Amino acid sequence: MPQRRPHPAAGGRGARTGSSAASTRGTEPTRRRPAAGGEAHRRGERILRDGTRERARTAGASRPAATRTASARTAPVRRPAPRTPLSAIRVPLGSSNRRLHVVLVIMAMGLSLCAGRLLQLQGFDSARYTADSIDALTRTLPLLPSRGEITDRNGTVLAATQPAVAVTADPTLVGPKAAQVAAILSPYLQMTPEQLVPLLTTPDTHFVYLKKQVPALTYTRLAADLSKAGIYGVFREADPIRTYPNGATGSSVVGFVGADGKGLGGLELSMNKELSGEAGKETYESAPNGSKIPLGDSSITPATNGLNLRLSIDSDLQWMVQERLATQVIRTRSDYGMAVVMNVKTGEVLALANAPTYDSSNPGASATDARGNNAITSPYEPGSVQKIITSAALIDSGTATPDTRVSIPYRLKSGPLSIKDAFSHDSDPLKLRMRGIIAQSSNIGTALLARQMDRSTLHDYYERFGLGSPTGIQLPGESAGIIPPADMSDIQRDQAAFGQAISVTAVQEAAAIAGIVNGGVYHPPTVIAQATDADGKTVDVDDRKPRRVISEKSSAQVRDLMQAVMDGDNGQKNLRLDDYTSGGKTGTAQRADPELHRYKGYVTSFVGFAPLNDPDILTYVVMNNPRGKFDTGTSTANPVWRDVMKYALPRYSVTPDAGKVDPEPTTW
Repeated sequence: MPQRRPHPAAGGRGARTGSSAASTRGTEPTRRRPAAGGEAHRRGERILRDGTRERARTAGASRPAATRTASARTAPVRRPAPRTPLSAIRVPLGSSNRRLHVVLVIMAMGLSLCAGRLLQLQGFDSARYTADSIDALTRTLPLLPSRGEITDRNGTVLAATQPAVAVTADPTLVGPKAAQVAAILSPYLQMTPEQLVPLLTTPDTHFVYLKKQVPALTYTRLAADLSKAGIYGVFREADPIRTYPNGATGSSVVGFVGADGKGLGGLELSMNKELSGEAGKETYESAPNGSKIPLGDSSITPATNGLNLRLSIDSDLQWMVQERLATQVIRTRSDYGMAVVMNVKTGEVLALANAPTYDSSNPGASATDARGNNAITSPYEPGSVQKIITSAALIDSGTATPDTRVSIPYRLKSGPLSIKDAFSHDSDPLKLRMRGIIAQSSNIGTALLARQMDRSTLHDYYERFGLGSPTGIQLPGESAGIIPPADMSDIQRDQAAFGQAISVTAVQEAAAIAGIVNGGVYHPPTVIAQATDADGKTVDVDDRKPRRVISEKSSAQVRDLMQAVMDGDNGQKNLRLDDYTSGGKTGTAQRADPELHRYKGYVTSFVGFAPLNDPDILTYVVMNNPRGKFDTGTSTANPVWRDVMKYALPRYSVTPDAGKVDPEPTTW
């Protein structure tokens, strides 16, 4: 019986048996034969499903069409032989010990870096990072002091501080509810919702100002409404309001403050540091939203309130002087007017007025020029009032007495110029005593007397009386004025003697004459009577020291000269007071025009005091550039002086002492 031939591709047992038998029979080592299918593929043959082999056709070979057609009809559907899978590329790995060592080294390096950073944070830089974290959670708010109060000598409030706040908001907290918040804030801040919503929704910020200087009581009500609505994010800062109950009264002395609460004029400026006090602060731990942590660390450094100033100014007298001066400025069409009322015995300024002036509550409503203090800052040539100061130097130095006789020519040569008098001479020469020279205001007579005095001595007396340097009054912008040097020329000496070629301020001139008639003791002028702290303790802010400038006898002789002015024909008709003995002096000087750089117009003035032998009150009135028929101190300044003295003397209980006086001789 014939044996069944196994399929070569099956790799059956017959093939394995044959191989085994062959290896037993032969003596050579047998090589493993590849599978029949593999050998056929290498020879370019294909093994069909029925086991037959077929030579693979080469490219381009062809069979007869009939053969191809028959094969197509009879041959079974053939599937392509499966492709031999590619073997994966294997990379040989290193030693496992070496790999472990590398991993351990990398881990050690990482741990070392972490340990180093930890040491830096907790060891070396721990204090800095602790401080940074505390700073991030700590909030510091300033505690603003209360600005000091300013009152007049009788306690009338001239400047005070009303509690108020600046309302602020955090847009990140209130932005989502901007419309609701705006509706609540609108009636309190007097702003429309359309104005508030853009502020409440400001991007990229945690802080915006909504409105400043909101009264504290208004904010209290506003905060209550926000709390009821459950809204958080609206805050406040101290922003007090400065008020001036008396408006324009004493404004040039009191001054005013700006929007930031800092002084911009008057005592508000010059005493800003003392009035402001020192700010404190509150420090506390806060949550990220800015709210205070109730049990967190907190500390408070209280603010030190500013000093309270009681002025020497009498607000009632100040108001009267301002009103009377303003009326006269309008009547005489002057550029401006100034008036100083002083207590002769102390140097206290009872009233210091300028016209025009301004309202401290609304300074912006007035012209810039009106917001100054001309009595302090604007020097001028004083004219014949200066003859009183020159006479004091002549008498105290022993150069002349009230009875010194002088022959006065109609003209006096002074270098290339000639000096003349404003009145007509009855004779040539005119024979006047020194008393008559002052009574008739002779420029020539004063210059002739001054020529008898050494130039440097005259200069020293001017300095002794406070001319040529600030008086030290507590107001800002004080001018020093100008006096000729010690080696002045002859022309300068002649002109300075009667009030030209020299410049002064109204306060300088008033203080100098007050010191001369006050027994010869000069008191530097002041507008502050007392300063007290928040506890009511007096604080010394006045370093004034009185000084003697001339002898008491010389002072009495100067008063004699000023009495002669009031006893003369002009004085009895126009100048003197009805109920009080007094002394005075008119002044009319050519006005130096700062724009034209030449003389144009006049500066007219009048200074006077009462009672004559024991002076209490001195008033000095100056009118700058009066126009028309008003061109002398008699017609412009003296009417204001008389009205002020009639009001001031009874107000300060000065006893009337007017009686019949026999005038001293003025001629010889």
